[in-house]
Amino acid sequence: MPDFSDLQAGLPVLAAILGAMVLITLGAGLASGRRRRQRAALNLAAIDFVRNSFASRLARGDPIDELLVQVVESLCDAFKLDAAELWLDDGGVLSIASSSPAPRKAELKVTPAEESIIANAHVSGAPWAKVWLPGLLEGRAGTAMRIAPVSVTGRLLGLIVVERHRRGESLAADADITLEELAREVGSGLNKQRLNAALHASLEELRRQADELQASRARIVVAADAERRRIERDLHDGAQQYLVAIAVKARLIQQLARSDPAGGLALTQDMIRDIESALDELRTLAQGIYPPLLISAGLAEALAAACRRTAIPVRLEADGVGRYPPELEAAVYYCCLEALQNASKHAGVGASATLRLWNEGSALRFEVDDNGAGFDAERQRHGAGFTNMSDRIGAVGGTLQIDSTPGGGTRVHGAVPAGASTQREHMPAEPQTLM
Repeated sequence: MPDFSDLQAGLPVLAAILGAMVLITLGAGLASGRRRRQRAALNLAAIDFVRNSFASRLARGDPIDELLVQVVESLCDAFKLDAAELWLDDGGVLSIASSSPAPRKAELKVTPAEESIIANAHVSGAPWAKVWLPGLLEGRAGTAMRIAPVSVTGRLLGLIVVERHRRGESLAADADITLEELAREVGSGLNKQRLNAALHASLEELRRQADELQASRARIVVAADAERRRIERDLHDGAQQYLVAIAVKARLIQQLARSDPAGGLALTQDMIRDIESALDELRTLAQGIYPPLLISAGLAEALAAACRRTAIPVRLEADGVGRYPPELEAAVYYCCLEALQNASKHAGVGASATLRLWNEGSALRFEVDDNGAGFDAERQRHGAGFTNMSDRIGAVGGTLQIDSTPGGGTRVHGAVPAGASTQREHMPAEPQTLM
């Protein structure tokens, strides 16, 4: 028979043991719950930093490098990581923008196809990296790691890479949800930063173009005033002098008409020569202002005449070029004329040039290429001639470029938006060499 007195005596001990076990279980549960709450709080703190502090400070203009360092530090604190890295993608090259605890440099090249696959991947580990980013595993053999692509609308912006040695088996369960959220928020912030940078660059480019346009307009006004003064001087010194002489001789002829008809007849011959000289002066002056051939026959014929007047041999290639709006023809004509004059002055003895005109798509293109002395285009500043040409072509929406090397000649080439031109019927012709 059991001794009830002994059983009653053991009950307090059993109760104490059971109570202790309950307390231990409760304590362990409370500790585990406290750890979960702490981990959740750290996760939320990391997300909160990226979602609020990171985004607002990025919008405020804080340096992106400093903010990315704080992102990886927040990750290390939240998950007790051994290392955290944030990689950024730049034209197919992934490089570390920030890392913790120790900064390091590394680069990985990826193809456009790989970029697309990585951008659309979920948070993954070493097996995935072994297939798509094997370079990421160098020096990380056997390390528990997680990789979160940072992307926006399928475009890869970077990677978040974390690794942990202690309790590495639970890293995925601990960090994946948070890493996915962090990658989304960091991607949004980086994308906004890139869009803002692109917007600022566009605004700066618009300001630069506006400044150049204003300066170009000012130069055109100054050039127009200078041209008017030149025309005034040419009229005063040339045709006007002949006209004054003609007027004087006409009065003398009136005086000699009765007293000395023979002398008056001789003066008449002199006056005829003066009239012819005055007409020549006026034609030359008009040719400099706007060549009549450009109006009547078009760009190719006017430039052919200009090539014949150039001091060096010029080969003209303008097959198939038709008629264009007058302002466009004038801009290309005077630009080519300026380039030919520069070649005549600076190309040197024995030099020759080639002038080409051709249609390409909706643009009229031109090129003046000489085989003369050339110059160092990178060191030597362009002078007034290039400025005048650039202003003329820019005024009709075109572009101009000069390429030159010492001993390698000079090439002036440009294009203007021509749209549909009026093409003339023509027979194929060999290029001409003109003097």
